[in-house]
Amino acid sequence: MANQPVVLITGASSGIGQATAELLAANGFTVFGTSRKPDPIVRSYTVLPLDVRSDTLVEAAVQSILEQTGQIDVLINNAGYTQFGAIEENSIADMQAQFDTNLFGIMRLTNAVLPTMRRQGSGRIINISSVVGHVAPAYVGLYATSKFALEGLTEALRYEVQQFNIHVSLVEPGFVRTHIKGQPPVNPIADYAPARQAAVQRIGAGVESGMEPKAVAQTILRIATTARPRLRYPVGRAANLLITLKRLLPEPLFDQVRRRVFNSASTTAASPRPQAL
Repeated sequence: MANQPVVLITGASSGIGQATAELLAANGFTVFGTSRKPDPIVRSYTVLPLDVRSDTLVEAAVQSILEQTGQIDVLINNAGYTQFGAIEENSIADMQAQFDTNLFGIMRLTNAVLPTMRRQGSGRIINISSVVGHVAPAYVGLYATSKFALEGLTEALRYEVQQFNIHVSLVEPGFVRTHIKGQPPVNPIADYAPARQAAVQRIGAGVESGMEPKAVAQTILRIATTARPRLRYPVGRAANLLITLKRLLPEPLFDQVRRRVFNSASTTAASPRPQAL
C-alpha cells in the first residue's frame, strides 16, 4: 500500500488537469493522470491511457492503479469538452456524445472507485463543473446542460456516501486559460450564424483573458487536504459573483447581469476558437 495519498485525475495532459496533477505531486500525493492519447513527455506523475467513454478502459485504469498501490484516495473528474451551437443546430446524437464524456464518464469513474473507497472507509471525489452549471449562456446549451446535470449528480452523491467518510465536492470556475477545443455544430443553420459566431468569439476572448489553470488547481489542493470540504467551490471573482447574484436577484434583474457578463468580452479576438468554460 502506498504511503502517500493516491490520486486519479482524468484529462491530465493539459490545462486544469495537468496543473492539478503537478501541484498535487509536488505536495506529497502519488498522482495517476489519464489522457486519451498520452504523450512521451516525462512528468512528475504517471499518465495512463483512458477514454472515459469506455467502461472497459475505466475498469482497466482503476485496476492498474490498485495493483500498483492498493488504494485510491482522491478521484478528480476533470475530462470534458464543449459542444457549441444553438440547440436547434445540434442533434440528439450530439447531446448523447456530450453527456457520454461530461456526465456518464464521471459516473463510470465514480462507480469504479467507490467500492475501494467504501472498503477504505475514506475518500474524496472532486468533480470539475463550471459557472455554466448555474448560468447557461446561449450557444453552449448542450455543454451547460451537462454541467447542470453534474451539479445534481454530485449533490445527491455527496449525501449518499458521506456515511462512508467519503467527501464529494464541486469546483465551479469561470473562464480559465486553457487549450481545450470545442466542437462546432454538425448541422449549422444560417439564421443563427451571426449570433453564434459572435458568441464563440466572445467566449474565446474570455478564455484568453481568463485565470490560469493553477488557480483552479490551488482550490482542488485545498479540497483534497481540508478536513471537511464543502459541496461547492466557485473559483474566480466573476464565478462567485454570478452564482451569488443568480441566487439573490429577481430574474429580470439577473438577466441584465447575465447579458452583461457574457457579452462583455471583446468580439475582436484574433480567432473564434471554441474553448471550454
